[in-house]
Amino acid sequence: MTHSSLSAARTPFIRLLVPLLAGIVGQEALHLPTGLYLLPTLGGVVLWVLFAQRGNIETQYRKRPLFGWGLFLLVLSLGAFLHTLGHRPQPLPQRFYPVAIAHIDQKATEKPNAYYCPATLTALADTSGRTVAYRKRVALYFEKSLYARRLTYGDRVAFAFQPRAIEASSNPGDFDFAAYMRHQGIARSQYLTDSQWRRLDHTPRSVFWEWATSRQSQLAYTIDTCRLSPTSAALLKALLLGDRQDVPSELQQSFSAAGLSHILAVSGLHMGVMASLVYLLLYPLAWSEAGRKLRPLLTLFVLWGYGCLTGLSPSTARACIMASFLLTADFLGRRNSSLNALFAAAFFLLLYDTDLLFDVGFQMSFSAVAAILLFYRRLHFGQNSPYRIIRWVSSCVAVSIAAQIGALPIAVYYFHTLPLLFLVGNLVVLPLLPVIFGSGLLLLLLATLHLPYGWIAASTDLMLRFVEWLSLGIARLPGSHIEGIWLAPRYLFLYFGTAILGYIAIKNRSKKVLWLTLTFGIVFLATDLSTYRPPRPEAVVYDDRQTTVVELSDREGCYLLLPDTLPPQQPPVGEAHRQQAGHRDYALLQPGSTPVEKESLFIAYPFARFYATRLLLLDGQEWQRVSTDRRLAIDHAVVDRRFTGRIADVMRLFDVRHFIIGANVHPSRARRLIKECFEQGIPCHDVRSQGAWIYSPAP
Repeated sequence: MTHSSLSAARTPFIRLLVPLLAGIVGQEALHLPTGLYLLPTLGGVVLWVLFAQRGNIETQYRKRPLFGWGLFLLVLSLGAFLHTLGHRPQPLPQRFYPVAIAHIDQKATEKPNAYYCPATLTALADTSGRTVAYRKRVALYFEKSLYARRLTYGDRVAFAFQPRAIEASSNPGDFDFAAYMRHQGIARSQYLTDSQWRRLDHTPRSVFWEWATSRQSQLAYTIDTCRLSPTSAALLKALLLGDRQDVPSELQQSFSAAGLSHILAVSGLHMGVMASLVYLLLYPLAWSEAGRKLRPLLTLFVLWGYGCLTGLSPSTARACIMASFLLTADFLGRRNSSLNALFAAAFFLLLYDTDLLFDVGFQMSFSAVAAILLFYRRLHFGQNSPYRIIRWVSSCVAVSIAAQIGALPIAVYYFHTLPLLFLVGNLVVLPLLPVIFGSGLLLLLLATLHLPYGWIAASTDLMLRFVEWLSLGIARLPGSHIEGIWLAPRYLFLYFGTAILGYIAIKNRSKKVLWLTLTFGIVFLATDLSTYRPPRPEAVVYDDRQTTVVELSDREGCYLLLPDTLPPQQPPVGEAHRQQAGHRDYALLQPGSTPVEKESLFIAYPFARFYATRLLLLDGQEWQRVSTDRRLAIDHAVVDRRFTGRIADVMRLFDVRHFIIGANVHPSRARRLIKECFEQGIPCHDVRSQGAWIYSPAP
């Protein structure tokens, strides 16, 4: 009897993975109380009790679904419980503790204005020096200095304890940084100047991770001193060590646009290259029976050591766990299934940390590998060709297309860029990657042993420069990629649901599943079209602490009122929201700009009429240059930090019905303005404390 690749017979771990995923996703979306987990747990236990009742063989065979559904309910409850356990709120102690002691969990990473270190609080101290144990992760941002730059894993620091909750951005369309940090186990952050903290000692919680971190730093230093160009050294550190800190952001964007960003993160591709190199080096062991048994175990040991050396990211851990299943099966002489090993890796990783499910690296890694395992053979059209070059090209194309089938929608969803020429770059880089990998490892070995390495450094630098040139060249080609694509989560559901059903229909040649796939797609699209609502005209005052941005947009265009001059090459806040609404271009109106007049809009800075709504931007002196016999009616007045007057001064010239205080107004100044509005009975909206102001006028 033959079974489908996705059947429970060939991939038994799918029976455990699916309910675990359902429990985690359900708890993340619904936030159910802990007591409700008992219901599916009790249901699962009841089904298992019914299954365990004795009967004849035929009766037991018919009761098999009871065991399967009981297992589903129990693992579902387990997933929801583990996810809740990882997000238990831990309130601060009631007493006053001005000092905290924290363990640095990662070496300092340079940010534009600070050095960032994720840390774990270990104790709080009061004014008398007494400490209380307290364990919680926190994001620490240190003022840029030589001392902060030297912070690394295992350092213990004491600092003035004044953490702030990480809040989600109130601007529409912005990245939810608070949710991202919450899935990292971090809910609070704090900025520290040099006078607010000091290093106590170096006491790593894990000797093994201390060793891995120090070895990684030493290898990174060795690469920096190996006569490579700065960009080549940064690329080699990203390829071998997973350290992308020194890779310029422009180069990372070009790799993403060229469809080559996967080579900058240590993943299954890199682990596969490492496993192949190790397996090749251990080839002499294949000459004996004992050596053939020892070969996969040694390879597995090297893979786990290399994975820990690079930080054991989700994609690296996935590759290591898969390799453990496959190589152990090889050692025991048992059959193995790569797809089952993939599901097993996902299951055990999520048991360890349910928040990994919401990590983009985890999602892209597992979806890409699953797509390769499912679609590679069917896309490898040249596998039976007598010509090696055709088989090789066909294999590279099949791997690239299959990986993109799984990972591309997720990449577009998160990064909003669609690479159209990914095949061109991958056909060249994939064959070259093992050579770069091997030469880089040889370079590190020669440099560590103080042997001559000039020739290998020159060749490695040449290959890395070629990869850099290729990515930049592809990214600059017209039509090489499409930017500004925004996918709603429901379209990812449609894509993967249709892809899985379509694969099952083709694999099993089932007309019923094919009709189910078509029906699913048609019903989904019909429902989506029937519920579609075109974008409404919208006025937005964004939450931006640097400047006040007033956006007026409708189907005809997008206009920004801006009192300040922006720094070079810095787009105004709200770029994501404008792209989601389909506004790739906008008109910027500042003091002295030419007035704009259309049917639904009239703007003469600082005044604007948007449909029937009248707005005024209160900045420096522009608003005072009004000469009229009677007060002008204004629906909404936006206060910028340059406004130095009082509410009463404005009311002498205008009949304002609503004030909006910009986020760049100093808090003490904003409180005085709010008090004036309250005294005069005028409603107001404080953007800093209440979030972005959004208003949709009637067309």
